[in-house]
Amino acid sequence: MTIEELRVGGSIKLKGPLKAGVIKVGGSFDVEGDLEVELLSIGGSAKITGNLKAREVDVGGTISVGGSVTVEQVFKVGGSAKISGDVEVGEVSVGGAIRCRELRAKIAKFSGKVEAEKIIAHSVEIGRESEVYGVIVGCKVVVHRDAEVERIIGHEVKIGRDAEVEEVEAYSVTVDDDAEVRILKYVEKAEISEEAEVKKISRIDKLSVDLKCEEKRVEIP
Repeated sequence: MTIEELRVGGSIKLKGPLKAGVIKVGGSFDVEGDLEVELLSIGGSAKITGNLKAREVDVGGTISVGGSVTVEQVFKVGGSAKISGDVEVGEVSVGGAIRCRELRAKIAKFSGKVEAEKIIAHSVEIGRESEVYGVIVGCKVVVHRDAEVERIIGHEVKIGRDAEVEEVEAYSVTVDDDAEVRILKYVEKAEISEEAEVKKISRIDKLSVDLKCEEKRVEIP
């Protein structure tokens, strides 16, 4: 089925595979199967049992995807997104909450809650009071004040004031005042504030992941 434009104010259920230009959801939208769309905007709720492929997705409400998600440009989550499979996007911005298996992006900006087995991006910015569970792998990773992060593997890592990180493995790392890091491993340089708390620190020969930092993307063999 192919639809040029669909606006959902009530409740609608469709069988896929479905192709569409623009879909705007203010009510309830269910697709049994795959959905391919240019622009998907969700203010209500959406459920897709298969895979989602789009140019741009904006989630202000809730979305559930039974397969994987591929977004060419921007995937914005201000509400809640639960993805059973992997997510691959150009840029991801999470102000609400997202849960998925593996998240790959050129640019990742988090100011909410993120749960993933692995987050791979060229640039990762974790906003104030955010929570990120899983392994972050990136060329440049910045953790802002009061954020909580499980594990980071990065080329250049900055841990902001009052942030809490379980484990950091970096080529070069900076840890600001009152930040807490349980385990810190570095290859070349570690600048740690006297007011920071690092429980265990060690120098290593190389990172456990062979980062290939190309333009706007990190490649992992």
